[in-house]
Amino acid sequence: MKKNIKLVSTITNREYPFERIEEFADNGESLEVQIDGLEKAKIKDGKFLWERFTDFLPFSKIDESISLGEGNTALIKADKKLLDFVGLDNLYLKNETQNPTWSFKDRGSLACIAMAKEMAETVTTTISTGNMGNSISAYGAKAGIKVIVFVPEFTPKEKVVAMGIHGATVMKIIAPDYSEMKKLVLSLAKKLNLRIVSGNGPIRVEGYKMTSFEMFEQMNKEVPDYIAIPTSACGHIRGIFKGYKELKQAGIIDKIPKMIVVQAHNNSPIVSAIKEGKKQVIPFSNFHTVAEAITTGNPMGGDEIIDKAYKYGWLAEDVTEEEIIESQKRLAESGYFVEPASATSLYAIKKLREIGKIEKDACVVMILTGSGLKDSEVLKYHKANVSEVKLENVESILSKIL
Repeated sequence: MKKNIKLVSTITNREYPFERIEEFADNGESLEVQIDGLEKAKIKDGKFLWERFTDFLPFSKIDESISLGEGNTALIKADKKLLDFVGLDNLYLKNETQNPTWSFKDRGSLACIAMAKEMAETVTTTISTGNMGNSISAYGAKAGIKVIVFVPEFTPKEKVVAMGIHGATVMKIIAPDYSEMKKLVLSLAKKLNLRIVSGNGPIRVEGYKMTSFEMFEQMNKEVPDYIAIPTSACGHIRGIFKGYKELKQAGIIDKIPKMIVVQAHNNSPIVSAIKEGKKQVIPFSNFHTVAEAITTGNPMGGDEIIDKAYKYGWLAEDVTEEEIIESQKRLAESGYFVEPASATSLYAIKKLREIGKIEKDACVVMILTGSGLKDSEVLKYHKANVSEVKLENVESILSKIL
């Protein structure tokens, strides 16, 4: 399929060239890739997901050499404990912690590095609370592209060290607000002619689309009713929705799942706006949440998510700090150790079910976005059954336990 590709602003539909270096439109709106002729797009044969869905992707080719083996993550039905907890018959967990750097960000990083290669760029820069910086550092190292990462000072040390070991240049920024930090750094892109990527960039979104394509295959071409996604910079939820929307545009599916926007109660600029019926985000600042991976208090792409929520009937829910910790514990008891931001969706689904916004027999997918090993600080909120035992006492103590 011959592709005519451009970038389009998501609310006012202003057009920009695909090669645009700035991540947002001139009026501040999110940008997304538009490929003309998707009505004729077909799923092809191929070893890799990006080969099978090449008609839906903007790149002339993705070279296997830049891949770290992202994708092919498990989609597993929740066990009885989790089903009973949320009150559903059909809850599935899409385990994105199985990606190479243990988070969903790897799909977006593949797309960003593919874009850098296509544009013959030798340096790429990102703004991250940790997961994306870790991911792009690994992919940049594999592809031979220099990576610079801007992180807020509260970024967990596990994530910072992981960036450094891949050879990235890491700048910990002391700033009063993460959202303001992002805006300032992004404003340097045109001045420096440097592609600076945040979590809501149009190219990252193209990588996240591939999660939709993968789930489409895993579910034997069936489409879930709802997909719950922890939401911060907005790129992840945009991408997964865009993937299904384009499959429908191509006539491959006949319905689109409703997204569930999930945020921490202490930082819920999008969810609060949706609940209050507002059209713009309600900025949050000077907050604290254990869900450090979703701490954008004033997301630049938030208004678009609110617009889509009204247009497509999306759901939205926030969860308290206590509910986040409880969700993390419940998931761990079923074998999934995820970081706090990842755990938010479980309690959000439970609350939406309890107020009747999700039907008991609905098919719901929750995306497990990042591994629990990415933030060990949160373990202080959990009790571990660990004891020191002298060698000669092992048998007697083990007998007592049994």
